[in-house]
Amino acid sequence: MKKSTFSLSTLILLAGTTMFSCGGKKQDKVNELSIDSVVVKETSHLFNDAAKPKCDLDVHYTYIKGAQTKALQDSINNTLIRFCLGKEYVGKETKKAIAEFKLAYIKDYKKDVEEFYIEDTKKNPDTEVTGEWYNYSKTIKTNIQYNEHSILVYQIDTYEYTGGAHGMYSSNFINFDLTTGKQLHLADIFKADYKKELTRLLVAQLEKNNKVTSESELEDIGYFITEPLAPTENFHIDKEGISFFYNVYEIAPYAMGTTVLKLTYPALQSLLKEGNVLQKLY
Repeated sequence: MKKSTFSLSTLILLAGTTMFSCGGKKQDKVNELSIDSVVVKETSHLFNDAAKPKCDLDVHYTYIKGAQTKALQDSINNTLIRFCLGKEYVGKETKKAIAEFKLAYIKDYKKDVEEFYIEDTKKNPDTEVTGEWYNYSKTIKTNIQYNEHSILVYQIDTYEYTGGAHGMYSSNFINFDLTTGKQLHLADIFKADYKKELTRLLVAQLEKNNKVTSESELEDIGYFITEPLAPTENFHIDKEGISFFYNVYEIAPYAMGTTVLKLTYPALQSLLKEGNVLQKLY
C-alpha cells in the first residue's frame, strides 16, 4: 500500500488590498481570503497484495484557511465538506476529514469487492482474476473559480469508476455569498415566479447553441431523452452572467457529454430579485 501524501502549501491572498476589480476599484474586503490545499494520492490492493486488483484515490482539495471571521471560514468549509465528502465529516478540521474519508473509501472498497473476488477465484482456480470490475478509482478536485464582489464560486470535479463500461464524471459548482457565508440558491437570486420564464430562456439558449429553432429538433439531436430541461441549482456566477451546468444523463445521454447554458445579466434582468447579492455585477 502506498503511503498517502498530504501536501499543504499556503497560497497568496485571493484578493488582497492591492488587487483591483475591472472597474478600477479595490475589491470588497470580504473577498480577502487565504487558501490552503490537501493532496492525497492513495493506492490500496485487495489483501494488501500488489498483484491483486486495487482502488485508487486522488484528491486535490482547496479550502479556506483564513477569512474575515472564523464563522465565515467554517461555513464555507463545512459546506464543501458536506458536498465532497459527506455530512458525517461536517464539523471536522479539513485535513482530518479527508484522512478519515480516505480510510473509509478503502475500507468500503474492500468490503464491496473482496468477497466476490474470493468467489470468483474459487470458480476459476487456474486463472488469475484481474477483471476491471474489481478495480475502483475516485478523483475529487476542487478549485476557486471566481472571487469578486462578495461572491465566491467553487468548482468541484469528480470522477468515479466502480467497474462496468465506463466511469462517471461530473462538475458541480457552489456559489457563496461572502457577506453571510451561505450557499446561494436560485431562490436567493430570482423572483418567486422565475421558473417558467427561466426555463424558456434556457431552452432558447440551448436551441441557439445547437443552431436549431425548436424543441423537437433538440429532441432529434438527443436532448431530453433522459430528463426534460429545467433550471438547475448547479450554476455558477461570474461578471458576465450565470452559467447553468448539466452533467451527463441529466438532459442528454452520456455520449453527448455535459451541457453548459450561459445567460447574460441583461437577458435575466426581468427575473432578478431586487436587492439580490449580484447587483454589483450588472
